[in-house]
Amino acid sequence: MIYLSLAINCLLFFVLLNLSYIKNRRADPDYPEKPFSKLVVFPLTLGILFTILMDVMKGLMFYQILIFIFSAALLYLFFYVFNGKK
Repeated sequence: MIYLSLAINCLLFFVLLNLSYIKNRRADPDYPEKPFSKLVVFPLTLGILFTILMDVMKGLMFYQILIFIFSAALLYLFFYVFNGKK
């Protein structure tokens, strides 16, 4: 799933950042070429960083849910089990 997300993100950034260049290049073949770093490397880097950032956020959210469940169970034990009817 991460590979599909990476491919989609890289493709999306490539299209978004190069759409006007592609249109101008089709309309005028003598339009100056874009450097390789701006054409391919920059969108690829943004796609990789965005994918890593989103996966980290998903992981942090998963761990936060686990911590919440653990703390809720601990509070339940303290207030209801250990303080049983006296």
